[in-house]
Amino acid sequence: MSKLMKGIERFWREEEGTEVVEWALVGGLIVAVGAAIFVVIGEHTGDLLATVRDTLGTAVTEAGAEGAAGEN
Repeated sequence: MSKLMKGIERFWREEEGTEVVEWALVGGLIVAVGAAIFVVIGEHTGDLLATVRDTLGTAVTEAGAEGAAGEN
């Protein structure tokens, strides 16, 4: 049996590194969930800011039109 096969077999039988692998998987899952939440929040924040921008733009335009009409 080659050294590589013996190493793979020994690695498969040993259980010392399993806790590290489990914690690495948990950490990866936390990062993935955090990234998904960040994307969703970012999209909603962008929509909210666009609504605020449009509302303020409309209010400023209407206030400017009313102010110009009242000055005559």
